[in-house]
Amino acid sequence: MVAKATSLESIPNGTVEVRLDELIIGRELSSPIHDRDGVLLLNSGAQITPEFKKLLRNRRLLSIHVATEDVQRVTARVLESQANSSPPMLAEDVGQALDSMIDSGLLLVANKGPAAKSSVVFHGRKAFTSERLQQLKTQREESVDQIGQMMKESLRGRVSASDVSAVTAQYLAEFSNDPDAVLSVAMEASHDKCVADHCLKMAVLGMAIGVEMDLDADNCKRIFMTGLVHDWGQIRVPEEIRHADRPLTDDEVFQFRKHPIHTAEMLERMAGIPSAVQVASYQVHERPNGHGYPRGRSGNRIHLFAKILQVSDVYVQLCHPSRGRPALTPYAAMEAVLRLVATRDLDGTAARALLKTHSLFPIGSYVALTDGSVGRVIRRNREDYSKPFIQVVQDPGGELVDASDHAIICPDEGGLAVVQALPSPGRYEVDLSEELLWEARRQL
Repeated sequence: MVAKATSLESIPNGTVEVRLDELIIGRELSSPIHDRDGVLLLNSGAQITPEFKKLLRNRRLLSIHVATEDVQRVTARVLESQANSSPPMLAEDVGQALDSMIDSGLLLVANKGPAAKSSVVFHGRKAFTSERLQQLKTQREESVDQIGQMMKESLRGRVSASDVSAVTAQYLAEFSNDPDAVLSVAMEASHDKCVADHCLKMAVLGMAIGVEMDLDADNCKRIFMTGLVHDWGQIRVPEEIRHADRPLTDDEVFQFRKHPIHTAEMLERMAGIPSAVQVASYQVHERPNGHGYPRGRSGNRIHLFAKILQVSDVYVQLCHPSRGRPALTPYAAMEAVLRLVATRDLDGTAARALLKTHSLFPIGSYVALTDGSVGRVIRRNREDYSKPFIQVVQDPGGELVDASDHAIICPDEGGLAVVQALPSPGRYEVDLSEELLWEARRQL
């Protein structure tokens, strides 16, 4: 159960409500903390410890009231302003054509050129420039607008594969120049929970997985194209179902799960779309264990591109609130993906590639270090996915740190290690629980 926000009237004067997930282990209090009954929980000068947080959880206290002057000291909220600036059936002929392609085995994935990874430039621990990040943010905004417009035009059959290919080629080129920067910007939270934004995030992450799996450039482009178009059929789902901020009824679930069929029918009218993109788009919501939709395919009856995009789809979904479920921290979303491999809801090879390309503490996420400082993960460490390169943004006392190459560290240097994954500043994100994992599986 997620804690509900406390009303302003119940918050003691001079304090701010802080969720347990936000408290940074190792930080020291300047003022004591009491519960609602005035019982002392932690004295001034004491440190936040894992044991303290566990004690509060055992008492079913998911948030506490912290002295206003301590908020910057014990959380990463001072970074908030920085973070914010940043099976029904197909038409018979279409269904038969797709099933024929699946059953023929002609869509087995094979490289015809060198692995795309061979042309990717990795930058080690080099910091991003503000100019480069702004360029990528502008590109993302323009791409989301383009995708949204193409979705609408596709209803009238006015979109061709060349329109989708143009966006695809641009992103593959940018990714080859700096994959970490592209991932960092593409995965930033958006205020607009539109299908186009979700598709772009999925496409970028799916392409990154394909690169990590040593697929060639043409295959990586097809993965990206599939990610862009696979959910376009949602535009035919009633808006009140598509945007429902609550669990769907059985009838609404049935209506929503028709969207891969709508997508397949739209792609059938798209000139020049590759067959692999058609099939994989139809299968993105299938599952290796056969519990997906629209046809309940399983195992090797699911296209490789679809297996890759299933992983990126679930990760992106978990990082955002959905139908009453809160967003998970990026670390918790990665943990959930890995646990869903065990139940064969997701493909293990694709999930491991996500882990290597996005890191255990995902690019763009915030972490606390053993000395009490806070950092933002900016790049993967190709030698060890559990120790990505981190830019220190807040010192152990809670003060902001000027961004520079000197502030970029790798865990193990100077005896530092990651001790805690933190929620993104300015966002309501929670850790993984069995209840939330079960709810995520139910919504797949």
